Amino acid sequence: MKVFIVYCHPSEDSFTRHIRDAFIRGITDSGNEYVISDLYAMDFKADMTEHQYLRDANYRNTPDIEEDVLAEHEKINSSDAIAFIYPVFWTEAPAKLVGWFDRVWSYGFAYGDKKMKMLDKAMILCSAGNPIERLEQFGLLASMKKVMFGDRLINRAEKMEFVVFDGTSREKETRENNWESNLQKAYEKGRNFFQEVEEKFTVDDRYFTAVSNSGSGEVSEQTIFCYHQKGDVIWAEYSGGSIVKGFLVGKMDEDHHLHFSYQHMNKDGELRTGSCDSEPRTVDGRLRFIEKWKWTEGEEGTSVIEEI
Repeated sequence: MKVFIVYCHPSEDSFTRHIRDAFIRGITDSGNEYVISDLYAMDFKADMTEHQYLRDANYRNTPDIEEDVLAEHEKINSSDAIAFIYPVFWTEAPAKLVGWFDRVWSYGFAYGDKKMKMLDKAMILCSAGNPIERLEQFGLLASMKKVMFGDRLINRAEKMEFVVFDGTSREKETRENNWESNLQKAYEKGRNFFQEVEEKFTVDDRYFTAVSNSGSGEVSEQTIFCYHQKGDVIWAEYSGGSIVKGFLVGKMDEDHHLHFSYQHMNKDGELRTGSCDSEPRTVDGRLRFIEKWKWTEGEEGTSVIEEI
């Protein structure tokens, strides 16, 4: 099995470089292969040309794609999985990696009548100066995941994992205190990359839409839910269709049933509230919830939401 590693850091004198090396040792020690694009070392051109912009913006599936982009396409389609290793700069990947997506995710390859294969797995390994608690408290981690999973990698990999090595700023004691444990974690992520392990059931960073609803319900196929989970606590934001903005919060029980309260504002300017109990199912490899809900005013109904 082969992993395509997209590595992006401007300096070899960095903790992120050590993460890269430990991860690669894990990959090779497990008997697997890797190919790497070190974007700074190869001086990858991050800026999209006007020609490429006009090609993609006008949905032209033409063969006039730059050679360096075609080389990245080949690395992707000759691999089984992909891993991105980079530092967090202002809640984003470095500009050069953002530019890599701008150019490599070209029309006719990553979207449209795409030639990009469905990868077995995509993993993000990023170093962050802030502690994980701050990233979560201010919604920064959720934002990073939403961009990478909800946009760049959605429907392009069967499984996705986001790994943060936090508190790595040079001014923080945690950088040195957690140095060895973090590198061991990076090594284990590489060594176990392709192992089939029993995954913990979670709705974190999973997107759903309604496939059916009772007549008095307001959720529809235009409504998108983005779920989050920490321990047994679950929450989600949702909008679309007749719903301007909605939120829900509750818990997951030991049988993976969801129990929550919800509220949203609809397009008529009404604030609607209620409660819901959801039972999980798996249909054609997608997670589905069978829901029984009740408006605060008393009317009840059922709905089904399915993972996108």
